[in-house]
Amino acid sequence: MKFARIGFLLSLVLALTNTAVANERIGDFALLDDQGKFHQLSYYGDYQAVAVLVSGLSSQADKEQLSAFAELAATRSDDVVFWVLNPNPEMDREAVRAALDSQQIDLPVLMDESQLVAKSLSARTFGEVFVLNPQAATLMQRTSTDELKTTLTALDGGLLQVSSQTASNALTGELIQYANVGPVSYNADIVPILERNCVSCHHDGAIAPWSMSSHAMVMGWSPMMKEVVMTKRMPPGQIDPHVGMPIKDVAGLSIEEKQKLIQWIEDGSPRGEGEDQLATLKFDDPEFSLGEPDIVLDVAPQAIPATGVIDYRYVPVELNLDKDVWVSGIEFLPGDRQVLHHVITYLQSPADKTENDGRDDDGTGLGIGGFAPGRQPDSFQDNSGRLIPAGSNLLLQMHYTTSGRETVDATRIGIFLHDEPPKYVMSGGVAGQRRFMIPPGAKEHKLRGEELIERDAYLYEMMPHMHFRGKYMSYSAEFPDGTTKTLLSVPKYDFNWQFKYELEEPLFLPAGTKLIAEGAMDNSDRNLGNPDPTRPVFFGLQTMHEMFFGFTTIRYVGDVPKTQLVDQSTNDTALESAGGG
Repeated sequence: MKFARIGFLLSLVLALTNTAVANERIGDFALLDDQGKFHQLSYYGDYQAVAVLVSGLSSQADKEQLSAFAELAATRSDDVVFWVLNPNPEMDREAVRAALDSQQIDLPVLMDESQLVAKSLSARTFGEVFVLNPQAATLMQRTSTDELKTTLTALDGGLLQVSSQTASNALTGELIQYANVGPVSYNADIVPILERNCVSCHHDGAIAPWSMSSHAMVMGWSPMMKEVVMTKRMPPGQIDPHVGMPIKDVAGLSIEEKQKLIQWIEDGSPRGEGEDQLATLKFDDPEFSLGEPDIVLDVAPQAIPATGVIDYRYVPVELNLDKDVWVSGIEFLPGDRQVLHHVITYLQSPADKTENDGRDDDGTGLGIGGFAPGRQPDSFQDNSGRLIPAGSNLLLQMHYTTSGRETVDATRIGIFLHDEPPKYVMSGGVAGQRRFMIPPGAKEHKLRGEELIERDAYLYEMMPHMHFRGKYMSYSAEFPDGTTKTLLSVPKYDFNWQFKYELEEPLFLPAGTKLIAEGAMDNSDRNLGNPDPTRPVFFGLQTMHEMFFGFTTIRYVGDVPKTQLVDQSTNDTALESAGGG
């Protein structure tokens, strides 16, 4: 293996000056393993310890240490979690799996691509083993594979003497070559990172709970920033970047961005010289992010009690359109984001405006658009849209959850229209499962749903939807020729951020293709958002129940508009009568 001299020197410095102290908090962290599964240290707080072998997975010494580690893991997996940590940039997932297969070993290998976890442990050489307390996120002992059994026996008897010293035979392993991040400048490095990834939400008047308005603000929040980056909580909506189709505007910091940001925080978040470039950023936030709507609608205010379960409300909204119109986008502005769980917009046809017209009580209907926490507005791509026939009204399925205080939600809707009929009609579907029972305490109850594509189509977007027990979800396509393609993996689902994932290029789906959504529910007490881990959970409409839906946005080949808009002057008159402009 060839490494830069600077990396070797940095490893020596770490070995001499940056030794983690036993019982010192190392901080919570999360990584994906070689299979793309999400692992977070604190989640395993119901285990006695987490043992972490730092391995390059390439040398003969690595193989011997890995074999000894796996042998011990086979005997202690009931009370100790065993992880292999790979901070070796030369070993990607494929190489890691090949190394494990060659030894017939089945252990999760956490891919520490940024090397930040290894650095937080002050790991110096491959072959070191770290025994961690997952409840407190502290280091209990540095040891080696040869001495790990003795260490765990001492832990069982309460006789473990915490130590920051590593067994001498582990130090004979190859030094870890850490990336040379170099000096980090607040204005030149950190402000651009925050501008690209954070401040669109974290500025005055935006949706985030605090504003990155200056160096002083960022410095004050820097410990929290480090925690949410190390545990992958922020930026929200992260996917597994190593599998699936290319996604537009994918969330997540690059390896270099993570390294620079964390190093700057650990260095004390220095201000540096010159004008505070973060404080000079200006924001011109339009009311609607898609621009100026053609129609703006005010939903009748909804009084929400402080407590209790609220049934779905179906709220009619008059449009008063005397001509057909084609929707190019729709955006919702919640009056109170704390209580509005979702909105689904259905059309009431001119022929039948009864309350049930267009309703879909199982929550799977797509209508012409919707809202959910963290969900982006609907904007139909490739000159496509959805039709609102003349005389139709909207029927809003509005789902509220109580927050402990009385409030009134006054949601607004912005509808964006095509000036002339679009080229294509956009549709939607869902790969879901509606009949299931999640046992009490289940940490990973797997579910699966299918959507059959009966006609040739193009896939544009995917949106996983579960409630508080949602753990992860992935999409794949099974084509008629028998081949399978992974489309998307969301390894850590977050109910608070229900993102739509838009493909960079639409994917052609021949007739007969099956879209598969696979995922899991966590009904255990390790899921901090779980309302009650002692009860079984069934499909249902309220957040106390569960849903498993893999929503899709699809354009069927051959679906083209069959109606025409009137000329623009007549259309403007229709808009005025609908309250738009």
